[in-house]
Amino acid sequence: MNNELVKKDTELQTKSENLTNSERFTQKVITEFQGNIGELNINEYQRQLIRGYFIGIDNALRKAEEARINKNSWKSTKEEDKNNLPISWQNVNMNDLAIAVVHHAKLGLDMQIPNHLNAIPYKNNKTNKYDIGFLKGYKGLEYIATQLSLYPIKNIVVELVHSNDIFEIINMDNITRYNFTIKNPFDRGEIIGGFGYIEYVDETKNKIITLTKEEIDKRKPTYAAAEFWGGEKDKWENGKKVGKEKVDGWYKEMALKTIARATYNAVPIDPKKVNNSYVYVMENNEDSYINMHETEVEEEIEENANKEYIDVSTGEIKQVEDAASTEEDKIENEDVTNITEGPSF
Repeated sequence: MNNELVKKDTELQTKSENLTNSERFTQKVITEFQGNIGELNINEYQRQLIRGYFIGIDNALRKAEEARINKNSWKSTKEEDKNNLPISWQNVNMNDLAIAVVHHAKLGLDMQIPNHLNAIPYKNNKTNKYDIGFLKGYKGLEYIATQLSLYPIKNIVVELVHSNDIFEIINMDNITRYNFTIKNPFDRGEIIGGFGYIEYVDETKNKIITLTKEEIDKRKPTYAAAEFWGGEKDKWENGKKVGKEKVDGWYKEMALKTIARATYNAVPIDPKKVNNSYVYVMENNEDSYINMHETEVEEEIEENANKEYIDVSTGEIKQVEDAASTEEDKIENEDVTNITEGPSF
């Protein structure tokens, strides 16, 4: 009998040693969640999402650590402004992370799909640990809206309107429709606003959301990066601020995303579909993160999800390796030796 127990223990230990880091992370998340919240039931797809979260979070940690080391090395960085806490798995608040990961996975948000969900590590000075903020991209908001809508959605359209375009709202037979015509795609004029159109299976519930340019600009975050919204930005040379420079940015793309967010947020959610995960994700949203941490990374991350890394200290955009083409490829090709040093799951 004792020999059988020893054999089973050896088999379990061998199995654990053969797990990839993403699989160990998944086990750690489940253990932490059950220890803090209670019993947890997740399906295989949700487990796969959690494994993908590990890859996204690990990449975010590595890039943030590069930025930390780089900023600390600047001659202009005062000693008291240096961050001497390595951004690594050992210094991550796993208790809170596990809860956030489970709730986002239960909603079906996929960190490996561009503009779905993004991870941002930030230092919690109270705990001297790093918390992981989850920022929902506009595709993630669209996914939540269509999955949890009170009424079945047929289609959602989001468009910018220029001064030379034709746009009019048509209300007829208790159905809201619109006419949108681009008269000249090569000379559309200035952006004057935009609209979102939610088309339901029951057409009488169709809805249009409109925003003027002024309303779009009001929704621009206080710390919005000029690289994305356009305007002036600090010019840096050798780690020193040497003045200002004007950049065109990606105003059109950012304005379109602003309208998209307003449109998806206008979709009424079915109370019967609301669960603890939905409540948690919506209460712990990106607005609270942005308010707590004076950073412009929300738009930058969404625009460059899984493609570019933004050094939030300098505003510099750096290319990073594209993710594998599919979720399975990402997991299968994971090299456990090429991960942020020290994940001890």
